Amino acid sequence: MKKYTLILIAALGLSASTAMADIDYGLEVGIRQQSGDADNGTATKSQMGLQFGATAHFPISGPLHLRTGMLYTQRNLTVEQSPDNKVQMSYLDIPVALMYKFEEYAGVFAGVSLGMNLDKTADVGTVQDVKSPLVPIIIGASFKFAPQLGGTLYYETASGEAAKGLKNYRAVGANLMITFD
Repeated sequence: MKKYTLILIAALGLSASTAMADIDYGLEVGIRQQSGDADNGTATKSQMGLQFGATAHFPISGPLHLRTGMLYTQRNLTVEQSPDNKVQMSYLDIPVALMYKFEEYAGVFAGVSLGMNLDKTADVGTVQDVKSPLVPIIIGASFKFAPQLGGTLYYETASGEAAKGLKNYRAVGANLMITFD
């Protein structure tokens, strides 16, 4: 009986490692430029933020892949008032996108990101009624310029209210990607 159990465990391990061989996974770290709108016509200034975490591309069929992961994302914005109010919101993002890989080292993706608010601060007052989860639409491209080094460029838009008085968040970003495939 022990012999059959060991054979079954070995077979499952072999099939799991074969399936894992097709998955591209890695770490990403980068910067993003965030902008948005404020209610009552108040002007805003875009702000830089960070994004870092892990992503993976799972093959579905041929060149079609599922792109997902977990990313820490800063969504900062300055509301121009007297004095200026820098609003900082941090999220744990779980992107879910379809990726079309037109070759082994490059692909484009589109989907959504489920953003759960982790922290919110403001220089003046408090940030109220933060929408969590925030579900922005993401469009981007991922590519490698070396076997284990690449980049991701993306555009993100979240229409509607992000917090009380803040709406229509948009961002462009670039991440450095280190892969382990």
